[in-house]
Amino acid sequence: MLDQSSQWYKLQYPECFVDEEARMVQKTFADFADKEIMPVRDKIDDDLTHEEIITPILKKIQVGLGGQKAMIPEEYGGLGAGSILTAALKQEQLGRADYGISMHCACTDWVWTPVFIAHMAPLPQEAKAWAKAVFTEFAPKFTGSELAVGCFNMSETESATDVENPLNEGRTIGVRAKLEGNEWVINGSKFWASNSGIADLNCVVCNMDPKQGIDAFALIYVPEPWPGVSHGKFEVKCGMQGDRNTSTYFDNVRVPKEWGLQGPLAWAIYKNTLAGPMAMNSGHATGILQGAFDVLLDYTGERVAGGKPIRQHLHAAMILGEMASVITVSRSAFLELAHQFDHQEIYGAWDSVSMLAKGHAVHVFITTKLPELILKGIELMGSYGYVRENHYEKYYRDSVEAKLVLGGAHYGYFLTCKQFYDLDFSAFGPGKLPQPA
Repeated sequence: MLDQSSQWYKLQYPECFVDEEARMVQKTFADFADKEIMPVRDKIDDDLTHEEIITPILKKIQVGLGGQKAMIPEEYGGLGAGSILTAALKQEQLGRADYGISMHCACTDWVWTPVFIAHMAPLPQEAKAWAKAVFTEFAPKFTGSELAVGCFNMSETESATDVENPLNEGRTIGVRAKLEGNEWVINGSKFWASNSGIADLNCVVCNMDPKQGIDAFALIYVPEPWPGVSHGKFEVKCGMQGDRNTSTYFDNVRVPKEWGLQGPLAWAIYKNTLAGPMAMNSGHATGILQGAFDVLLDYTGERVAGGKPIRQHLHAAMILGEMASVITVSRSAFLELAHQFDHQEIYGAWDSVSMLAKGHAVHVFITTKLPELILKGIELMGSYGYVRENHYEKYYRDSVEAKLVLGGAHYGYFLTCKQFYDLDFSAFGPGKLPQPA
């Protein structure tokens, strides 16, 4: 339970970052996690159809608590997006209970991020018109009384992290888009995107002509069901069952021209869209470690070995102390990062070299520590640690996947290095792929 009156809480969530409004949102999602998710968390990964447990929980979060309209401006019936910091606090509490459910919710926010940026930022009229067309057409479904799902459909099997790499300028993107009159025509396939196969709305990352790079980059919204859009089977993963992943196939998919944006303007929005989630996923990851720590603390306090509770043995205290230390540092780091993202007028643009380096440094630190520390905890629980009903092993399985999102650890280290020297980790150049012909 989250005790906001304790001194420990006040030290973990200082008032200089977390104001009263943010505390109210945090408490709402903390209480929801404790009441609605924790009692069934050991059963979530067995709910392969999502019908019994996952979808009812998602509807309570996304419809009942308004999660699915958080990134929709108020004039279109949404909540108008609060701060990055508040969103990170929300994701920490959901991640503490179930990372897959937390990721599902975050990725519905992500599908709206490009047009939210276009709507709010001081950008040319072309971007404003795009945002207006997309919000007008699709916001009603997400502000209604039924569960609606969004997918930022970016990943591809061949290019993997190269799709996210800004040095590649979109040249490795395999999904092709072209304009025919007043329609976009899309062909190709995507893979691994969160919420793929269940989404009501996709933002599809496309390339019109790889040799033109940024000039041919495009972001295009595609609803589902829609002619020409199909999917493969859902992947059954080691964890994160609440987060669906599958292939998405585009076969001469035609959508109105106004649903897409192309060129350097689309590329600038895309880079910011990639940067935005770093504080939130760092919050997810901190929540995973907090959840594992809570289980381990309780178990080692109740289980007796050598005549005293396990946590009274110094070896156990070392592991518990290390976990608590990393949670404290991780929480401080993601709160500071979120605060800086909320104040670009002071700290700079999200997609600047320095902000990307800071964001990825924080994200990589937290996500790479996760599996290492949770695995240590299994030593204290023995066989109880890997039994589903004891809750602990779930956090380990989820932590393995947490370190692979947003490009993964290696990509994060490379972007961190860009702050200090001109590291070339593009896919093209001497000894690499040839430039597209």
